[in-house]
Amino acid sequence: MKKFFLFLLFFFYIFGSNSFADLQFKQSKDISDDTNDLRGIFIKPDGTRVYVTNDLDDDDQSVIEYSLSTPFDITTAVKSADTLLTIQEGGGSEVMDNPHAIQFKPDGTKMYVIRSDGTAGNTVALEQFSLSTPWDSSTLTWTGRTDLQTGCTTSIQSRGLDFKPDGTRVFIGNEGNDIIAQYDLTTPWDVTSMTNQQCSPSIVGDETKMRNIQLSSDGSFLYVGGNTGDDINKYSLTKPYNITSISLETSYSISAQTGDMRGFIFSSNFTKLYVTGDNGANDDVIYEYDLDCAGTITCVDASTNTDVKSIMEANVESAKRNIRNITLPIFHRMEWLRRHKNKDNLTNLNAEIKFANEKVNQLASTLVSSKKEIDRSYNSDDWFQWSEGRVSLGKRSTTNASSRDIHSHGISIGADKIKKEDKNIMYGYVFQYGNENVKIGSGGTNLNTDSYSFAFYGTNLKENQFFSDGIIGLSFLDIDQKRVIFGNTLKGNRDGQQLFGSINIGKRIHDQKLKLNPGIKLDLGYTKLRSFKEKTVLGNSLSDALFYNDQNIKSALATIGVLFDINDKREEKIINQHGRFEYIEDLSSSSNTEFYYLNNQTTVYEYKANKKSDHNYRIGYGLDITSITGWSIVGNFERFGARGKGYNNEIYLSLGYVPIDEMKFSLEFDESNNTIFEFANKINDFDLKINSNYNFFSEAPNYSTNILISNNF
Repeated sequence: MKKFFLFLLFFFYIFGSNSFADLQFKQSKDISDDTNDLRGIFIKPDGTRVYVTNDLDDDDQSVIEYSLSTPFDITTAVKSADTLLTIQEGGGSEVMDNPHAIQFKPDGTKMYVIRSDGTAGNTVALEQFSLSTPWDSSTLTWTGRTDLQTGCTTSIQSRGLDFKPDGTRVFIGNEGNDIIAQYDLTTPWDVTSMTNQQCSPSIVGDETKMRNIQLSSDGSFLYVGGNTGDDINKYSLTKPYNITSISLETSYSISAQTGDMRGFIFSSNFTKLYVTGDNGANDDVIYEYDLDCAGTITCVDASTNTDVKSIMEANVESAKRNIRNITLPIFHRMEWLRRHKNKDNLTNLNAEIKFANEKVNQLASTLVSSKKEIDRSYNSDDWFQWSEGRVSLGKRSTTNASSRDIHSHGISIGADKIKKEDKNIMYGYVFQYGNENVKIGSGGTNLNTDSYSFAFYGTNLKENQFFSDGIIGLSFLDIDQKRVIFGNTLKGNRDGQQLFGSINIGKRIHDQKLKLNPGIKLDLGYTKLRSFKEKTVLGNSLSDALFYNDQNIKSALATIGVLFDINDKREEKIINQHGRFEYIEDLSSSSNTEFYYLNNQTTVYEYKANKKSDHNYRIGYGLDITSITGWSIVGNFERFGARGKGYNNEIYLSLGYVPIDEMKFSLEFDESNNTIFEFANKINDFDLKINSNYNFFSEAPNYSTNILISNNF
């Protein structure tokens, strides 16, 4: 029976009060020992200082400053200054009366206080102070004022104060006539330059004891707090930062904590709310609240947010790109092999690398095949090493989600060899590291992905010039996500895994100079992105934080196209020009993802990331230059895109050196951090040797180079 009775009390408290799940009281700080007349409040943007106005009588009105050892945690506030609000008036200095709302310039060099005497005939003004030390209220000096008793602010009870972020407009809330006024500032942040007064409709039906006002970060909402019902009313503005047309949206009660609100302030990113209450003698308290969502208080449908939608779409696109980025260098390698079959040295790596540490040396030896003075033609049984670097820049345009700028780079290192039983078949493996940064919109949201991939591949070029290529591999993804909404920054990290495969079939058609490679290709992939949750940079607050469930991405791309290459054999080098024209059909299915607010897990949102373009193209051109001295360079420029949907420009570069039999070089690292490079070559009957050493870790330069030419006779 007792438990049932407690349940009833809880039930009536929850459903009988005006409490809201999206405005959650957290804790409070009693500052009655510092003031008996608590009024306005301001919190520094980084949450390390709080300022309140103190309306004591007998010329003791002041601003009290508190330091917060834990940012935004009001319980850690310790008084650090209590400074009289001294102004110039009537030819002398005096302490201003009746201070209320308080605001600061974003750099902390200016402070503004509403002065509202409350007695007919006395001054109602906006007072301005300069701070010689930013954010240190003990260094304030009065610099000017503007009388507010004109036009629609003819009132003895001005209470609210806020500025447009650039300081070009100021807003004044008036209790006496229940109207908000706005002024333009011809000199930003200088209230003595106020002009062009405009007025809001009366809100007398909503609030008659206004205590402060504040606009949302983007100026689309206005919050008005008062102690008629000790609540905060939220209004939408027809035009941002223009209060001439406003409409009441909803109200939020704080009456469970205080019965006499005196002021309020949202933190700069609107994830915290602080309210001052003066409930009589020895009851002056600052109340701290958590907000579910920044800027709007009420959480909106997250699936309608353009940045959230763009993140979902970018994850799908990034999964496809990563598969493309690992498979394309492999196809470039197999295309190169076909161009050079039975003609050239097939390795791009033939350097000896030595380490003084034997264990490290043995490890390096297992990764790089030993240098052998053997045949490296297409008939060799050796492993041939190769590498390729990639840089990509792109842009993605959308109609219902934020646009995306894409920057990525990567490097592939592989090795392949010829099958002994069938010289037409070559197979190998490749490792790739890639990084991609996707900038979403203009507010700071972005995805940064590191990918680690491994793949096996094989190619078969038959005597009839028909060829087939195959790739199978896997990737591990490490995704850092940052989302910015109304100034609130949320971060999270998610892992992903990929399986992928590609099949390419075609024919190599020979001409005297021009060779064509028509073919068809199918790329398949499956990506699983693990669930993760965002975390705001604001301590343990859950404001705006989303939890994302697992996301499965299935991709399928069908390609038909033609590659061409032209050989130009010269006396000391071979120049090969090559290019491609390809049409790509995206056969991928849509990817659904579910997510919800951490502070409201009962409402699950869903977004379907559809493929944005069925029809895509890839065009490219490249040069392959091989010199008889052993140097080779391969470069490709390619563009992947869809008409009207965006593109990616990609640059691939491979720079290699293929030593001839009598040319050798080595690279050695010793225990003293010295790097030693040696080069040897036989030119006619002369032996040429060059060696150089350098210590990269020495603070003082330590290097040398020796050249030796010798001849035996």
